[in-house]
Amino acid sequence: MERVLVLQHVWENPEGYVGAVLRMHHIAYDVVCVETEPLPDLTNYAAIIAFGGTQHVYEDHKYGYFEQEKALLRQAVAQDIPVLGVCLGGQLLASALGAEVRQHSITEIGFFEIPFTSAGKTDPLFQGLPGYQKVFHWHEDTFDLPAGAVLLASNEHTENQAFRYGRHAYGLQYHIEVTPDMLDTWLHHPDLQPDEEEGHYLDTITSIEQNQHRHFATYQAHTWTLCENFLMISGLIRHKG
Repeated sequence: MERVLVLQHVWENPEGYVGAVLRMHHIAYDVVCVETEPLPDLTNYAAIIAFGGTQHVYEDHKYGYFEQEKALLRQAVAQDIPVLGVCLGGQLLASALGAEVRQHSITEIGFFEIPFTSAGKTDPLFQGLPGYQKVFHWHEDTFDLPAGAVLLASNEHTENQAFRYGRHAYGLQYHIEVTPDMLDTWLHHPDLQPDEEEGHYLDTITSIEQNQHRHFATYQAHTWTLCENFLMISGLIRHKG
């Protein structure tokens, strides 16, 4: 049976709601913690999903495993294996394909509605979505588009929100996998609290906590649609559930 390879970068950012979609469709997947585990051979993997993390791509001197991971992503693209990079995963895909990743001029945190470009509106990844995607942001970096990539989504804060490279390698700057339990961990776990000098985030975090109930139903419905589209692109399902 063909499987999905899930690349996890930090303990607090597992597969979350994306994993729920995979399990509902009875699709087997392997989770590899790239910081501590060797990357597998791509044989028998039908798709790769790379999730987020607190690391910075441009600090690769701190994270020796990034070079191996980017080589794996390049190999996947060369072998026409579908890739979905989420937040840090999207930045790593962009970097693997030759684009610059750098610190953004702002920090984007919270639920947003990200509009699709004209190309995004017709891309198979976003079919069934209403011209935008309800997403969750928590990032302070941004990526340039790889040469030859197609811009699929953009907003006033971050020009490059989503891209496609080749037939089906996708990079997203935003999160699609966050569950309420994951968000609670991100907001409240003692090991994840911001430093004192980052106190200006606290009002934003309080607002997220108070208003999350208004966003999650649409957010998760949009994740479900995107994930099923990606599974169809990958040949793992024929029909949506």
